[in-house]
Amino acid sequence: MKKNKLDIKLAEIKSLWGGGEPVYSKYRPIEELCIFISSWKYKLTKGLYYKLKYFFQRHTRGYDDLDKWNAAWYIARKAIPVLTAMRNSFHGTSLRWHREDRFGEIIDLTRDEVFAQDPPISFTEDEWRAVLDDIIFAFQFTIDEDKRTEFNEKKYNNDYKRHKHGLKLFSIYYMNLWD
Repeated sequence: MKKNKLDIKLAEIKSLWGGGEPVYSKYRPIEELCIFISSWKYKLTKGLYYKLKYFFQRHTRGYDDLDKWNAAWYIARKAIPVLTAMRNSFHGTSLRWHREDRFGEIIDLTRDEVFAQDPPISFTEDEWRAVLDDIIFAFQFTIDEDKRTEFNEKKYNNDYKRHKHGLKLFSIYYMNLWD
């Protein structure tokens, strides 16, 4: 039996799109079109509902449900570009609101301790860049934590300490992050 061009074309389409062998009636071209549409309906609209839903949530609330499910990652992702730009060009530094003991632990200073000297001690530009670098590292570590494939315990422990250090600095200097 000789196949016509339509049969050959339909066979090519089915082999490309992964369809099974359908049962045809006298309306074969229409059925082939329906099979094609139904097999690709999900693939073409996959996630379309959620993409639209999250799009409208971002434009009405300013965030979507995905951002709410991992707020730490969302905040880190938004903060890194701003902090990097601030690190590369700033017009002043902060007062020194912390000190580190000999073990590297951060100790918060009270207002009286900061203003005990006249004028209060402020960071040099290099010291302020180092503080911003630690904060940026902490946020980048938060993002990279999800993508980690290899585990080196010694490197992870060092990075985790620096991560905690950066987050502590962020909590101390949160109100000083302006230019």
